[in-house]
Amino acid sequence: MKNSIRNLIITAALVSGILGITNAQTEVSGEFSSDVTFGDATAFSSPYTGLNISGDGWELSTNLSDGNVNVEEAKYNWAISDAITATFGSQAEPYGIAWGLHRPSNNSYVSSPRDHSVSTGVGISTSAYGVGVDAFYGGDATDDSGESAAYWAARVSYGVSAFGINSTVGLSVNSDDAQLIDVSTEGSALGIPYESSFEYDLAAEDESGESSPSYWLRGVVTPEFAKGAYGLIGYNSDEEVTYGIGYNVNDNFKVATELSGDGDTVIRASYSF
Repeated sequence: MKNSIRNLIITAALVSGILGITNAQTEVSGEFSSDVTFGDATAFSSPYTGLNISGDGWELSTNLSDGNVNVEEAKYNWAISDAITATFGSQAEPYGIAWGLHRPSNNSYVSSPRDHSVSTGVGISTSAYGVGVDAFYGGDATDDSGESAAYWAARVSYGVSAFGINSTVGLSVNSDDAQLIDVSTEGSALGIPYESSFEYDLAAEDESGESSPSYWLRGVVTPEFAKGAYGLIGYNSDEEVTYGIGYNVNDNFKVATELSGDGDTVIRASYSF
């Protein structure tokens, strides 16, 4: 494990050093986390260790998994116009809002609501008048006969602000007949700031192939009097209730606890830099 982390740091340092020679704006950031699970037995794990190297129009992000250094995203952007950007390389697919939640720095919870997908291809993004459109073409898909097939995905979103509440509604589709609706909001109720996230998969099926829509809903409240502490509550289509509390020690370090429906309690400490 120590050798793997050392290799990850050395690789990032070499890449950033080489790129820094030609681009003084190269930046390096990263994060790591540790979990302690209390259940039938006490278990320790390191769910996420990653480094991100970025420069003018490009980004390389890596993580450590099972002792191996894996590339998450390796992409570069081309600003076609002020409103349209093309992205080439390995990138997150425009599908729902759960992509960033696999990284502890973006996730107030311990667990992630669903898996995320990264594919290699070409992405296009544009926005105007509160409407955002993200499309992707590429991937490594195969048809029923095992032959290579084209893969595409797209998400359309609309942001609106009213009565002190900022909301974004999105619809995602892809060539696998996916239909996903997502909603995210942030605002204040009775003077207490809150954030909520919701995804509803209209095309989900059960084990028998019958239509069985799935969903997840999560909320975070951050009372100002709590001085950095926040509360968590979540629910999904498997009738699992998730709740817990967290504490932002500072801008880089936070601790979160989560109690799942099966009775396990997980405590996560994460640090980003």
